Amino acid sequence: MPPRLTATAGSAARRLFIGLACSAACLLTAPAPAAETSELAPLAAKALLLGVARAGDRFIAVGDHGNIVVSADNGQTWTQSLAPTRALLTAVSFPDAQHGWAVGHEGVILATADAGKTWTRQDDGKDLDSIFLDVLFLDAQRGFTVGAYGKFMATQDGGKTWTAGHPGAEEAHYNTISAGPNGWLYLAGESGTLLTSPDSGVSWTRAEVPYDGSLFAAIPLDQRTVVVAGLRGHILTSPDNGASWEPRDSDVKVLIMAGLRLANGTVVLGGQGGNFFISRNSGHTFTPWKPAEFGSSVAALAETSDGWLLSVGEAGAVRLRLP
Repeated sequence: MPPRLTATAGSAARRLFIGLACSAACLLTAPAPAAETSELAPLAAKALLLGVARAGDRFIAVGDHGNIVVSADNGQTWTQSLAPTRALLTAVSFPDAQHGWAVGHEGVILATADAGKTWTRQDDGKDLDSIFLDVLFLDAQRGFTVGAYGKFMATQDGGKTWTAGHPGAEEAHYNTISAGPNGWLYLAGESGTLLTSPDSGVSWTRAEVPYDGSLFAAIPLDQRTVVVAGLRGHILTSPDNGASWEPRDSDVKVLIMAGLRLANGTVVLGGQGGNFFISRNSGHTFTPWKPAEFGSSVAALAETSDGWLLSVGEAGAVRLRLP
């Protein structure tokens, strides 16, 4: 049997920033077993994690080998939930405290209805060449998952059925999908791709971003303002949902992988080598920040209820106090 294509440039960038051996084109590996379950690992919360989401008073993080970990104390301690896969999980989304979805390589789509304690497969296990890089659910019924080579799937029934879509004309790698407070959706990816939707994904329009490198973060700040970031410290802010842009590039030329707006309005971006960028003026300026004794690359961020920043990435889940 010939080797199976399992990774693309889109996912390669995610692996590159954490120092894993991956080319800018493809990785070839042997097929995984048809049926598998993740293994209990005492250090799962300290291993590679790529996605994190808040579910009520809990946090759920996902990562390598199908690892899923759950914290009920703002990321101070973690327990592991077994998953029906050993594939690399790249993202997780919880629209409410109980219902959540996680996605990853080998076309895996997982769902939970009990706050991440147990998980079931929603994919049929046959789409092994697909790589999902992000997932977003607006509520317990409406959701999207996106990934390499223009992969875009939508559901209106909580994942019971998924329908393929084509929001863009080209098959660009879609790295992230996010939602703003006004209901707009933002889909960002390679070659400066940013697609916007004012109607919850029914229609999409390409925004003309003055940057042709890959974008890995799209953070809506209010009804109209959105910040995007990507390779080599590139940061851009739009005050009008992508109609115009203002560069906020940093002198720290590192890959920016993640970002979020905190409850107090502070914007935090994070990426390679434990480098962060902080804005306290709605994305007009960003100040570099490198926490002491933290040099691990960041894949995703969340805000805890006790005022800490929760980072997941190369070093697993780490709590950080903002300056």
